[in-house]
Amino acid sequence: MNNWFNKDAMFKAGIAIYAISAFAFAAELVGEITGYYLFSASWVVHEITALITLFGFVIGGVLIWQSHKLFLRRHQEIKHSLQMAQGEFFRMLELQFDRWNLSAAERDVALLTVKGLSVAEIAKLRETSEGTIKSQNNSIYRKANVKSRTQLLCVLIEELLIEEKE
Repeated sequence: MNNWFNKDAMFKAGIAIYAISAFAFAAELVGEITGYYLFSASWVVHEITALITLFGFVIGGVLIWQSHKLFLRRHQEIKHSLQMAQGEFFRMLELQFDRWNLSAAERDVALLTVKGLSVAEIAKLRETSEGTIKSQNNSIYRKANVKSRTQLLCVLIEELLIEEKE
């Protein structure tokens, strides 16, 4: 959590420094164009302000860039973790399908059913009739000892959660 705070703080600091520098730059620019400066000072002060503004733009840009790199790195870590979790989920599904002794066709239908596809959608994807898919679903339900898609999902979730605890 502290690491996230540092990334967020770095980004906010970069934005703040960049915004202050942009305001100072705009104020100086308006003064140069109109002759009305936000504050009256010698040319040396205005030159120093310009240098500080430039320094602020550079520092603000570097902070924003660094925080962006950190956010991208974290995004890649999360994406990798999600891919690992998906792989583990499908591995556990395969183990459960093995326990139920599902055929290859039944595994495909069960997976598509778990993904939420309708009988018609599964039939279209598998290039078969809806009656065949209904028959395969009935076989899956019988082997899983359930009566419906909802019960199948509940059993799978329960099995996966129990598997996780062991």
